[in-house]
Amino acid sequence: METKELLERLFDEKKLRIIQFFFNHQEEDFYMREVAKKTKIPVATTFRIINKLKELEIINEFKIKKFKVYRININKNTEFLQDIIAQKKSALNDFVEKTSLIDEIQTIILHGKEEKNKANILLIGHNIPVEKVKTFVVEIKESYDFTIIDLNLEPDQFSKMSEMGLFPGRRTVLFQK
Repeated sequence: METKELLERLFDEKKLRIIQFFFNHQEEDFYMREVAKKTKIPVATTFRIINKLKELEIINEFKIKKFKVYRININKNTEFLQDIIAQKKSALNDFVEKTSLIDEIQTIILHGKEEKNKANILLIGHNIPVEKVKTFVVEIKESYDFTIIDLNLEPDQFSKMSEMGLFPGRRTVLFQK
């Protein structure tokens, strides 16, 4: 059983979604309705969960004139929680797992470095099915709020472009057949 699945069985899935949302957007403030809309959880449920999280000092409430906004409260408890439910690396790993099953893909390369919410990926192979890859990119975006920027290249295109210096900087091979 995967860690995420275990946590969803132990805790309410909606609470986990809201907590993960705040972990993924640590520097931002959100209105209650905004949190509800982005997590696809009803406003009443979001209200109940946010009040519980405020009580537990997991999130802070700030008043801007008559409006209330919420932000993750960074402390020992939230750092512990983040270690348990962190998904930062698993978004990219999930994408690599899915795309490596496509027979036409020979190599998957991370170009540059993985950022907090996005990564640049080079997919190298012959006649890569673009629709299938785009489906995986959308799934990752919806599941993890993580953007994959992909570029499909034939092996000879990649080698010529590398020789020309069009892919400078760090390259990490994530998968190779």
